[in-house]
Amino acid sequence: MKLSLTQGIATIVITLLGSGVFIVPALSATYSGWASLILWFVMAIMILPVAFVFGKLGIMYPSAGGSATFVKEAFGEKMGFATKLLYLSIIPIGPPVVIITAASYLAGAFGNQYLIEFIFLASAIILILNLMSLTISSNINIAVAVTVITIISTFFTVSLFQNFHINAHEFHIIKTLGIIFWCFVGIEAMSHISHEFKNENDFFKAVVIGIIIVAFMYMAVTFSLLVFNAYGNEDKNLHSLVIVASHIMPYADKIMAIVAFIICIMALNLYVASLTRLATTLNIGFKKALFIIMGIIFVVSVFKFLFDFKIDLLITYSNGVFVLIYFLVSLAALKILKTKTSFFAVISMGIIISILGFDMIYALVSFVVFLIISQIKEKFA
Repeated sequence: MKLSLTQGIATIVITLLGSGVFIVPALSATYSGWASLILWFVMAIMILPVAFVFGKLGIMYPSAGGSATFVKEAFGEKMGFATKLLYLSIIPIGPPVVIITAASYLAGAFGNQYLIEFIFLASAIILILNLMSLTISSNINIAVAVTVITIISTFFTVSLFQNFHINAHEFHIIKTLGIIFWCFVGIEAMSHISHEFKNENDFFKAVVIGIIIVAFMYMAVTFSLLVFNAYGNEDKNLHSLVIVASHIMPYADKIMAIVAFIICIMALNLYVASLTRLATTLNIGFKKALFIIMGIIFVVSVFKFLFDFKIDLLITYSNGVFVLIYFLVSLAALKILKTKTSFFAVISMGIIISILGFDMIYALVSFVVFLIISQIKEKFA
C-alpha cells in the first residue's frame, strides 16, 4: 500500500519533532531567552526554501536514492555516489543519538540500571517496525502525531493563562541557530520514500505542511518553557517538559518518559527506513541492509554508554553531514529547477554552513574521501 497525504504529514512531523522537542527548546531558551522565539521563526523561514526544493525534486525523481538521486541528476554519477555514501555515513553518528535519548528517558523514570535493556528494546522495536509495511508505521505516526500536538497545544494554552514577565536575557544568535537546526533535520529522509506516496504531488504537500506544523510546535514548546522557567541548567534542560507537565498532570515524569520514548522510536523509524532503502540501491538485499544498519546503531549506542563519549559530539558531526547534503541538493535544484526558491535555498544553507564553521570539518573531509572512492570506482568499473 502507498502513503496518503495525512500519513506523510504525520511521518515528517514525528521525524522532525523526534528527540529534539525534549531538549532543544530548553537549550535555545538557555542560550537566548525570549529572543529564541524569534530565532525559531528565522530558522523556519530559512528551512522553507529547502523544503520546497526537496518537495519539487521528490516529485520529479521519485526514488529510493532520494537526495543522492537529485545530486546525480544535476552533477553526474560520481557526485551522486559520493552523496549516497555521505548519507550512509550518518549511520554510526546520527541514529545512536536518538536511540540513547529514547532509552535515557525511560531509564530516568524507571531506573538507570536498565539503560542497556532500554537501548536493546528501542533497537528491537525499530527493527520490527521496518520489517513491517511502511503504511503500518505511518498509521502509528498519525496517532502519535495527534497525541504530541495535543500535549504541546495543552502546554501552550495553559502557559497563556500564567502570569509571566519578558525579562532581559543575553542572547547568542549563532549558537542558538546552530542547535535549532538539529530540529529540522529529517527532510532528506522523506526524500527516500517519495516513491511510496499514492499521489506523487502529496509528497511536496506533506513536506511543506509538515515543516510549518513543526515550526509552530517548537515555538509553542519554547514559549511554555519560558513561561514556567523550565530551562537554564543541565538538569532543567533535560527534564524541561516534565517540569511543565507536572503543573498539569500527575505522574508527569513517567507519562512524559513513555511519550518521549515513543516519539524517538517513530522518528528514528523513518531514518532507518530511508537508510535501508538507500542501501538497497547498492545491490544489498533489504533485510540484509536492515540488520547491518540496526547492528551498527545498537553497537555504537552501547559503546557510548560503556565509554561515556559525549553525545553532543555525535550531534555536531551529524549536523555537518545533513547541512552539506541540504546544500548539495539545493545546488542541484538551482541547476535543475532554475527557480528563485532554489537560489534562496542555496543562500540559506550557505549561511548555516558559515554558522557551523569548523563543525563542518567531519562532513567536508568525508565527502572528499567519498569523491575519491567514487573516482576509483568509476576507473575500475
